Amino acid sequence: MTSKFTNKEKKLLKFFIEREGEGVKNIIKKVDLIDGGLLDSLDIVSLASFIQKEFKVKINLTNDSTFTKMKKFKTILKLIDK
Repeated sequence: MTSKFTNKEKKLLKFFIEREGEGVKNIIKKVDLIDGGLLDSLDIVSLASFIQKEFKVKINLTNDSTFTKMKKFKTILKLIDK
């Protein structure tokens, strides 16, 4: 069963659905995105670009804590809320 998503979550989820398909909705809130294979280094750059375009938020990829926050869906949302 799919979790409920806020509008902001749906907007971010679009990035993952385009790459992984609709099934990603069932695991996105539970999985480590990097260790789970949903994001690699190039995907992180693409995701940062997507966030900047969709949310008008610049993600600083040179910051180590930013990389750590890219591991989980909910912490990516926190980066967007900054």
